[in-house]
Amino acid sequence: MSTLSVYVTENTAIYVHGDDAKSYLQGQLTQDVIDIDANTWRWAGQCNAKGKLWACFRISQYQQGYVLICSNTEAQFALAELKKYAVFSKVEIEQLDAQILGVIAPKAELASQLNIDISGNAHQWQENLVLLLDDQRALFIGDNSVLPEPQQGGEFACAQIKAGEPSLNAEAIDAYVPQMVNLQALGGISFNKGCYTGQETVARMKYLGKNKRAMFVLRAEHEGILAPELDAEQNPLDLERQVGDNWRRAGSLIAQASANGELFGLAVLPNDTEQDVQLRAKHAPQVLFTIAPLPYSLTED
Repeated sequence: MSTLSVYVTENTAIYVHGDDAKSYLQGQLTQDVIDIDANTWRWAGQCNAKGKLWACFRISQYQQGYVLICSNTEAQFALAELKKYAVFSKVEIEQLDAQILGVIAPKAELASQLNIDISGNAHQWQENLVLLLDDQRALFIGDNSVLPEPQQGGEFACAQIKAGEPSLNAEAIDAYVPQMVNLQALGGISFNKGCYTGQETVARMKYLGKNKRAMFVLRAEHEGILAPELDAEQNPLDLERQVGDNWRRAGSLIAQASANGELFGLAVLPNDTEQDVQLRAKHAPQVLFTIAPLPYSLTED
């Protein structure tokens, strides 16, 4: 019996190609683009001049260039920023008119379904591309007919959050340096490559120990996500932490998803936040969060 499930995602694919695609992206992203080959995808951040993130991408080679996959929200900002200086290089940047599907299935079952041999964590054939996120999850771009009919639902988005994979909502754009969303722990920052936009701030955070925040995975028993907006005095993304009998501001949600009566969120909090702290949504104090364990370490070598 097949255990393969396919989900619609809220992701966008940006295609960057042309003679200068590699060198252009090398100067724009935190990742060392030179190390990315046809069988590899990696995390990468795109920063402004002050080192604040426009987007967190999964980047891989695709057709004659590179594909950058991020949330629909991030893509709105990332496209404009990527195109800003592209006029000075031989590079074309466009949004692909393709649905990004999330797949939950063991690697072997997915490979059998697609009739391919996946040797790395990325595989391209014809106009199709599959990115293995772990042994049970993948992203797919291409001919949807090779997979079962995709379903709506938050299961795949929840799985991404539980895996501690960063995604920025509108309020988080241009607000955090890459280390504040754990990009270094995911191998998304190269500290040995040449210059790129925002590098000075990113390097200072590492070598001077100036970063005081990190991204945490939160869980609450709650049906649906928190309201997308209220008013200027009530931000539904603000979180408070319990200190004795009082509650004090703790940080903000940067992503959230809900399935099966559970709400999962990614939150940027002080990096010394205790694992057993009680958190709540400021505008909805009945929504109580606990911190779930990250599947990777934030301790640097």
